[in-house]
Amino acid sequence: RRSCGCVRDNEQMRHLIIAILCLLPWAVLWQDAEYARLVRLGIRALDSDSFAVAERLFLKAIDMKPAEASNAVLYLYLGQLRVREGRRDEAMMAFDSGLKLSPSSQELLLDRASLHIQSGNETRALDDLCDLLTLNPDHQEALFFRAYIYAGQHLNVKARADYGHLLELQPRHREARLGLALLCDKDKRPREAMEHIEVLLRYYPDDATVYAVRGGIYQTRRQYEAALADMNHAIALEPDSPDFYISRALLYKDFHKDALAVSDFRHAVELGASPEECAALMGQVP
Repeated sequence: RRSCGCVRDNEQMRHLIIAILCLLPWAVLWQDAEYARLVRLGIRALDSDSFAVAERLFLKAIDMKPAEASNAVLYLYLGQLRVREGRRDEAMMAFDSGLKLSPSSQELLLDRASLHIQSGNETRALDDLCDLLTLNPDHQEALFFRAYIYAGQHLNVKARADYGHLLELQPRHREARLGLALLCDKDKRPREAMEHIEVLLRYYPDDATVYAVRGGIYQTRRQYEAALADMNHAIALEPDSPDFYISRALLYKDFHKDALAVSDFRHAVELGASPEECAALMGQVP
């Protein structure tokens, strides 16, 4: 009898296993479908700026399939929405998690580098940018950010190389050419600095910032009349920009037109400039 019972038990177990095996593909398919549904709904919420909803849906999808390779993209989205909400530490955790799943993701490397720059951690930013440029030497944003960091660290040769490479790829890249013009001016290469400015003015003849930068270069050379002409032109092009009034005020200060300097500082504050910054600058004017 016990033998018959064992046979029946074994048969029941086999039937149970067969039933489970039959159901298993459907369970996997259901999980895949549910995961895809959560991701789809999360992206829809993200597109409509419903960040809290998107975050909840993405996290639920990740919890459902934590080893899924596509979670790297979800971590990218999580990091981006957290950056937009000012949650930098949580955003960094999301980017870190995404890069563990996909170490060669150029988007994740760039976004984490950008967040490192915002957080003042340029060393970590450089690590990410160098990794990204190893993967893609022609990545334009990475070249620009790395050049910007190098310039800030007074590594002018390296900065110039990255700006130059970027301009080979995109000759009309405004910020790269402006950066290169300023680097040339700092390196006592005035002709090259002005050549880059002239190229910019051919591409962007009504760009107030280009005139303001050229005015600043003239100012460092004590060519005050030329500097003032450029500052005035920048203000004429963008009369509501407080930055240009601050630049002109500093120029007035250089050639001792203190009343005009104070007037420009005050006008900059009226246009939205920091009162504290302008008050400190005005304090330098007798």
